[in-house]
Amino acid sequence: MSVESSDERRNFYRHPSSAPIQIFPQQAQLEAPMSDISEGGLSFQSNVCLPEGNVLKVRIPHVQPPFEAPCVVRWQRMLDDDNHFEIGVMFLDEQAAFRVKMVEQVCHILQYQQQQRETGRELDFEAAAAEWISRYAAEFAAQGDLH
Repeated sequence: MSVESSDERRNFYRHPSSAPIQIFPQQAQLEAPMSDISEGGLSFQSNVCLPEGNVLKVRIPHVQPPFEAPCVVRWQRMLDDDNHFEIGVMFLDEQAAFRVKMVEQVCHILQYQQQQRETGRELDFEAAAAEWISRYAAEFAAQGDLH
């Protein structure tokens, strides 16, 4: 198992996130909680260890527009037990401007979810995303090109 140094893994500012994502290694689909996300890639937790260099597709269904990107596994590390891993992937061919907007949108949704929690409303990520999109997505999209 390979782990890159902090300098190699931190070329971009990382935003913590617990948004649900979908991982498509080969013909399978895995549901996974995201650990963090940046312009260059993201990390997620999985009970499946994916080898470095493995190409896969990541899908974030709860942002607008839905985000899909081919990625390559750059690193992995074992977490608390033998069957739980954190895996870091790098985006392969998406435009940086789109990735930045997607990162910003996920962070806004998580902030909205936290604000609602502080008022006594418990929303899962999907419900928070739906509400945030209906209220703020048009204004957010107007701030820049989402392609």
